[in-house]
Amino acid sequence: MNTRALFLLALAGFTGGALSQTAVVIDDFKSPDTNAQGNYHGCDAGDGITCTWGDGSLTITSSDTDYSFYSQFTNGCQDVTSWESQYVHVKFSGSPNFSIALQQNNPGCKAEVAPYPETWDIVYAADYSDGSDIYIPISHFNINKSRAVGLAFKAFRDAGVETKFSLIEIATGLPGGRSVPEKKPTGPLYFACTRPNSIAFGIDDGVPELADRMMQIIDEAGIKVTFFTVGNALDDPSQPFTKLYQDAVKKGHQVALHSYTHPKIEGLPTVSAIDDEFKKSRESTLRNLGVDSKYFRAPYGTDGALTRQRLLANVPGAKVINWSIDIQDWVFLENDPNNGQTAAAASDIAKGGNLFVAHYLYNTTVNQFKDFIALAKGTGKTIMRIDQCLEDPEAPPL
Repeated sequence: MNTRALFLLALAGFTGGALSQTAVVIDDFKSPDTNAQGNYHGCDAGDGITCTWGDGSLTITSSDTDYSFYSQFTNGCQDVTSWESQYVHVKFSGSPNFSIALQQNNPGCKAEVAPYPETWDIVYAADYSDGSDIYIPISHFNINKSRAVGLAFKAFRDAGVETKFSLIEIATGLPGGRSVPEKKPTGPLYFACTRPNSIAFGIDDGVPELADRMMQIIDEAGIKVTFFTVGNALDDPSQPFTKLYQDAVKKGHQVALHSYTHPKIEGLPTVSAIDDEFKKSRESTLRNLGVDSKYFRAPYGTDGALTRQRLLANVPGAKVINWSIDIQDWVFLENDPNNGQTAAAASDIAKGGNLFVAHYLYNTTVNQFKDFIALAKGTGKTIMRIDQCLEDPEAPPL
C-alpha cells in the first residue's frame, strides 16, 4: 500500500470513520505554523509563556498559569466519539506539572460564535506520566466528543522550568505493562447559559466606594444578578461587603464563590494551599451570608486541573463559571472616554455571548453599567441569575 493510501486510512480513523490500527499523529512539531494534521497549533501571546521551536520539538517555559499551547484537530467540530477506548499519548521531557484539556466546540462549530471553545474537560499530566510518556484515556475527558476542537496544554505550574514536547498522538492502546490511574472528578466549566433566551450578569467583587452606586443601578433596572465574592473581604469588618451581600441575598440575588484571597489558584505551590482557598471561601460565605454556594468563578478566569479537582473535592457538586461576554474593564481601567467597555459587550453579544463578567472596580465601568443592561435587554432575552440561566433545579423560580 502506498504512502498516500496509508495516510488516508489514518485520516479515516481521525475523522470518526473506521479506526485505523495505528496511532494517529496529531502533532510532531516539525512546523511552527501547523501541526501534523495541517491544523492550527500555537501558544498564547504574552510575556507569561515562551515557546521555542526546534527540529521536531517544542520547548515551553512559563511564568504564569494563565497561558496555554493549543494543537487543534480542526477549526470546526471533529467527531472523536470512536476514540473513546483510545489514548492521548504525549512524548515529553522536563516538568510534568501542567494540565491537558480536550476542548469542545459550540453547537454551530464556528470560531466566530461565542463561546469558542464552548467548554473543555481537563486532567493533570503528572498523574499520567512516567517521566517521558503520558497516556490519558480519551474517556477521562467528559465533553461532547462529537464536537471536539483539539487539545490544550495549560497551567504550567513550575515557573521557569522547561517542558519539551516531541509528539502528540492518539494511540490505540497502552504499551505492555503500562497502566493509567482512575479519572479524578473535575467540576464542569460553563461559558454560557443553557436556558433558552436567557442572559446573565456575573459580577465579581469591586471597591467599597462604588458598591452602593452599582447596587442602585441594578435595583433600578429591576434585574437579578450573581455576585462572586472574595472570602477575606467578607471577613474584614472594616469593609462594607458583608452588609452589601446580605442585602443582595434578601433582594433575591445569587451570591457565589470567588476564592478566599483572589490568587491564580492553579499557581499556588501546594495542594493544601489550593484546598484552603476553597475551604475558607466556602466557610466565609456561609458564616457571613448564610449561603453555601456550589458556584465558583476562578480569579482571572485561570483554569487548571488541580483547581477543578480540588474545588469538587471541597465543594461537592461545584460548577465553574467563566463568561462569554467580557466588557474588558481590565483593559480600559479608568481611561475609557469612548465607552470601549460597552462596545466590547456589544461585540460579544453579537457573537452569541450570554454570560457576563464584570467588576465594580472603576468609575468607567459603573458609569456604563446601565448601557450593559440596556444591551442585554435589547437582545429580547430575560436577564436572570446564573443558577437560573443554567437551569439549576435548586434555583428560585423565574
